[in-house]
Amino acid sequence: MLKMKNEAEFIVTDGEAVECFTFRLVDYDQDSDMLYEWMHQEHIAPFWKLDLPRPEFQTWLHKSIEAEHKDVYIGTFNGTPVCYLIAYSVHDDPIREYYNVQKGDLGMHLLIGSRSFLNKEDGLSIIRAMIIFLFDQYGANRIIGEPDIRNRIVIPILKKLGGKVVGRIDLQQKKASLIIGERQAVEEKLKENNIQVEMVNRMTELRNELV
Repeated sequence: MLKMKNEAEFIVTDGEAVECFTFRLVDYDQDSDMLYEWMHQEHIAPFWKLDLPRPEFQTWLHKSIEAEHKDVYIGTFNGTPVCYLIAYSVHDDPIREYYNVQKGDLGMHLLIGSRSFLNKEDGLSIIRAMIIFLFDQYGANRIIGEPDIRNRIVIPILKKLGGKVVGRIDLQQKKASLIIGERQAVEEKLKENNIQVEMVNRMTELRNELV
C-alpha cells in the first residue's frame, strides 16, 4: 500500500540493479553544512558560483528555502545523500524569455554532491531519479533544464533520458543548453530500456504550486 508522508521514496529496477531513492525538502539545520561543503567542491563551484563565505552562503540558503517560486530538495541514493534538486516555476524565472512556455512546464536545476557519484553510471541513475520524482510530484508535462554548455556529463545524460536540446542561450551568468524533456519521451525511454519504477511513499503536500 502506497504511504503518504513528507518524503518521496521509490525503487528503480534496471536489469539486475535495484536502487532506492528518496527526496525531501531541504532542512536548514540538517543540510546547511553538507550543502556548504558541496558548493565548495571543484566540480560544482565553477558552475554554481556559490563557494561563498559561510555567512553569505547561509543567507542564500535561507532565501532559497523560503522562496515561493521554487522548492529545494535533497535526494538520497541507497541511503546516501547525493544530490541537490531545485524545482522552479518557469513563469517566475527569466528562462521564460528564451523559449515558448507551455502549460505544464516545470523548471529544474540539479547538482550531484559527491564527486564519486559523478560518473556516467551513477550520474544516469541519480538524474533519472530526479526526473521521475519531478514528473510524479508535480504532474508536469515537460521539464525544462538549462545546464552550462561546459557540462560534459549532465547534458549527455539528459539527452539519453529523453531530453531534447532545442538551442543555446546566453543567461546572465552562463552560456547554457536549453533542454526540454517531454513526459511522453521520458516514459518511452524508460519503457525502451525496461526500467521499472515502484513508488513506495509520496509527499503529503507540495510546498509551492509551481506548474
